[in-house]
Amino acid sequence: MEFIYQPASANRLGDYLKANLSAPRPWTQFRAAVAFAKCSGTKHIAPSLGDFAKENQVEIIVGIDHRGTSFEGLSDLIEAVAPHGRVIVFHNRLPYTFHPKIYLFKSDTAAEVILGSGNLTEGGLFTNYEAALRLSFDLTDSIEAARLRSIEDVLDAWANPALGTAQILDETILNRLLDLDLVPKEALADPEMRDTMAPQSTAAGNVEDEVETEPLFAARPEPRAPTTPRAPTTPRFTKAEEVGKPRTGTKGFVMTLHRTDVGVGQTTTGTSRRSPEIFIPLSARNANPDFWKWPHAFIPDPSKQGKSDRSNVRMSLDGQIISVNMMNWPDKHDFRLRNEALRNAGSVGDIMLMEKVDDLACDFEYYVEIISKGTSQFPVYRALCTESVPNSEKRYGYY
Repeated sequence: MEFIYQPASANRLGDYLKANLSAPRPWTQFRAAVAFAKCSGTKHIAPSLGDFAKENQVEIIVGIDHRGTSFEGLSDLIEAVAPHGRVIVFHNRLPYTFHPKIYLFKSDTAAEVILGSGNLTEGGLFTNYEAALRLSFDLTDSIEAARLRSIEDVLDAWANPALGTAQILDETILNRLLDLDLVPKEALADPEMRDTMAPQSTAAGNVEDEVETEPLFAARPEPRAPTTPRAPTTPRFTKAEEVGKPRTGTKGFVMTLHRTDVGVGQTTTGTSRRSPEIFIPLSARNANPDFWKWPHAFIPDPSKQGKSDRSNVRMSLDGQIISVNMMNWPDKHDFRLRNEALRNAGSVGDIMLMEKVDDLACDFEYYVEIISKGTSQFPVYRALCTESVPNSEKRYGYY
């Protein structure tokens, strides 16, 4: 086992990869799984990676969350490993970030694995403060071979297209990722941000239609972090107050979820699915416009008269930061929150809780939690849903 660190080390991650991909080579296989890849990093290994791929097996799994992987970085990898190797892009539409950094070299009798913090970016390979462990395996030893197999099993699962979170990358898929705004072009980015994480976006963030076609990646549920119960806050307003009077200074909003707010609608092959939106009554928006920053933070949509949007509103949901689009639809008489993870978080009858965050040190604006039916907190928050909606069982309230 060897400890690798940088930038001061003489054996940085980028140096190690270039040396092991270059001739003479003891290895016949190279696999990797990284959170992000950019041209700044891929340009350093693409030549030696291309030579290696001509005679040996190559598979690289790259995450595309938070728009941290670029179009150019993926293009470099495709060109380097073609036609025999493959690049896999991994993305879960629910709020689970693909964040590993694993590099594996293997032959018939030996293997080396680096587990650390470095991505396929110039910073991750050379200039950032990064650390990793290099593990060596003697594959003639059954115990060590089994340990390596446990790592390979995880890589196999991440690379499995049947699970819906992995796609084998080609030019068609790459261009579709660009169209969906899941990968940015570095040429259009701020030069100071080209090797850093970009703000999170969603695949459906710019789609305004009522329904959308079958998505490219699956929304695959995974185990969530342990819940930390929150003490309910005493409501500041009650039904006895003047109905319809705009309210300011409130901290939280609660609303019961109904069939229009959860699930995916139709799932039959070839049919359209419901857009990933939660429907907020206009009366709720108008009761407390400051809570939503309505209307001063909304930008008119030139393609649709009367429609306006507040895009990329950062919210914390289940410990993950999600990007939500708030949309005003005057002709449909509703106000919507658009995000796949948010829509998939609850079930019919649950309560969505939103709280404004006053701490300027936080990197999100709202805390969101789903209060599930049957929990001890549910009756408390259900009692805060004091306002009714005409011709609907939906209830909401501010506190």
